[in-house]
Amino acid sequence: MAGFGGYWRYRSTALPTGCVLAGAAVALVSPSHASAAELSCTARPGVDTVVVDGTAACGSTVDEFSRALAHALDAVSFARADAGGSALSVARSGGVAAAETTAGTVGAVSIGGDSVSIVSPDPGALAFALSLTRGQTFVGTVAEGVSCQAGAGFAVNLSTGQICVSDGSTTWTSMP
Repeated sequence: MAGFGGYWRYRSTALPTGCVLAGAAVALVSPSHASAAELSCTARPGVDTVVVDGTAACGSTVDEFSRALAHALDAVSFARADAGGSALSVARSGGVAAAETTAGTVGAVSIGGDSVSIVSPDPGALAFALSLTRGQTFVGTVAEGVSCQAGAGFAVNLSTGQICVSDGSTTWTSMP
């Protein structure tokens, strides 16, 4: 093993370093503290549901034929659906997400500080928006289109074929 002395020294250093880096990665993607406010709002027909805990909040509204769920973890989330629609809104770590529909299916997800996702398309639309830290995504009516700005994000209206993708420095938008 005399010829492999450098190899063993490298290996004995690389293994602990790899473990430390793996531990750091897990710590970064795990919830940061036990005091995080995690809220879920599911609405009953005709009743607005709103929950606020510190800087976190969620709200949802539905009629008797619809479903809406808003979930917030240290963030703000809102979902509204009517006329048989379904809306899902999820926000985490300082994000803001809002999804609303009439007779459609929509979702908005916002993860990270200063991220905003808003979905409010024409009735009957199938649409989704995702924003990461500092990202701002929007799905609106056919006339309003879709928008991806600032940070990383993705927005799509499958009913119209409108889509945008942003990596934070470059944005690509379709023209249906």
